[in-house]
Amino acid sequence: LLGALIETLGYTIRFAQPPEAVEQTIRRVRPKVCLVDCDDPACCNDEVLGRAAMRSISVVIFGTQKALERVRAFAAQHEIDTLLVPLDVEVLGDTLRRALTKAG
Repeated sequence: LLGALIETLGYTIRFAQPPEAVEQTIRRVRPKVCLVDCDDPACCNDEVLGRAAMRSISVVIFGTQKALERVRAFAAQHEIDTLLVPLDVEVLGDTLRRALTKAG
């Protein structure tokens, strides 16, 4: 559903192809912006975010209020925008524009 909402804003989306790891997806897709589900520790960690930063990929972490509370300090440390699910379409659009600006 998040992907469909992003498409309504005019962006092209690509997804991981299970059992593909995050790193494999990033290498295959080469995104400017990568949305990461903070409920998945395999995706939301220093290693993944460090590799994304080395590739100048802007990361946005999304999740429920409870999940975002767990990663709030982590997101602040890495200067990562967060999105609360369920999303407001205007907030999503603003966040994606900021992320694209960061990515260059």
